Amino acid sequence: MSTKEEKSENPTDSGVQYQGMQDGSGATAATVTATPNPTALRLVLALIIMVLLVISFMLGRATASNPTNTASATSTTDTFAGPTDSAKTALAGFVAKTGLIPGQDFAPSTDQSEAKRSLASIRERANTPTRTLGRADAPVTLTVLEDFSCPMCTKWQKETMPSLQPLIDNGTLKLQWYNMVIFEHEYRSDLAAYGSIAAMNQGKTWEYVKAAYGLVKDGDHPTYDEATVLKVAQAAGIPDMAKFKQDMHSEATAAEVAAETSAAQSIGVSGTPFFVLGTR
Repeated sequence: MSTKEEKSENPTDSGVQYQGMQDGSGATAATVTATPNPTALRLVLALIIMVLLVISFMLGRATASNPTNTASATSTTDTFAGPTDSAKTALAGFVAKTGLIPGQDFAPSTDQSEAKRSLASIRERANTPTRTLGRADAPVTLTVLEDFSCPMCTKWQKETMPSLQPLIDNGTLKLQWYNMVIFEHEYRSDLAAYGSIAAMNQGKTWEYVKAAYGLVKDGDHPTYDEATVLKVAQAAGIPDMAKFKQDMHSEATAAEVAAETSAAQSIGVSGTPFFVLGTR
């Protein structure tokens, strides 16, 4: 795994670091440093980067023995079913077309100035109260780009998020949610992303995210339809379900999700989870 890092006082030419995998089966991280860091922030950044590196290392060593497994007949109503036969066929076509193997494909390092500016713009796009978990003035920001049908995103949410919670609680770290849809055709993860925007409109972004990944069985690529998205919304405690459903189906919501995904793809992001780490 290669790593390159630069630092600059110019927020449009800040340091960038990539590490991770592509194809929605591994973690990729990038850092954006807008100003010189005090010693305390350096320590916090080092801690979070270490966590992300460990995630990347572990995911890079792990391969999915059956990435398209379906849910067993004993699946309860608390989990989503695995992919259908058509979804498995679509995934096989995706792998054949791209040549990407889950858990084995690493993203290249980069330090191009344009990529740095684009990463900073992604962080700024997500810098709104409704997308933020933690204090708005937290000195460290982690922008999280995920797909709701990505099994490694599920793994990150369940296994890594708890270790970051103390930093969120003490005001050191804030998380920003960003939709990066990569399994639209295979598992209709775009529908779940639409739900995240509808939840965002009611101030329930992270409750929705937690509920969505919490309902997924480990290792699954969940397939979404309207019913499963509404189930997530109910689990997240969305107060106005009629408004949620209306917002979920609005053209503005679809346009927002498409714009988020397109902006990430324009700088070469092709897999999830992907992280942009920076300081204010």
